[in-house]
Amino acid sequence: MPMTLKCDLRQAARCDGTAKPIDLVHLSTQTMGDRALEAEVLGMFLDHSGTYLDNWRGAAGPSLRKQAAHTLKGAARSIGAWELAELAQDAEAEGFDDDGALEREMARVCAYARELR
Repeated sequence: MPMTLKCDLRQAARCDGTAKPIDLVHLSTQTMGDRALEAEVLGMFLDHSGTYLDNWRGAAGPSLRKQAAHTLKGAARSIGAWELAELAQDAEAEGFDDDGALEREMARVCAYARELR
């Protein structure tokens, strides 16, 4: 039940426009409240964000495309970028055709991460 409530809250925040690209509570939990570590983790995500997208775009075949999306999903979840992770999860399935949405959300997450650092 608690996971459903958390999901419902995220959905409500999306609908009313208050959703942030990165869940700061999750990020803080992952880094045990260490602000310097948060900045380092965000920096690593930013450093690798281009590679995640390049691997996605350049994947030769469904298997490699799924692997690239899976890697992006894990990276997004590690920092609490839930919307990006959900898009990456959708992108793991064959037939996903909304590359633009994935790229726009990655840009939104990266811009927010830069602001936080």
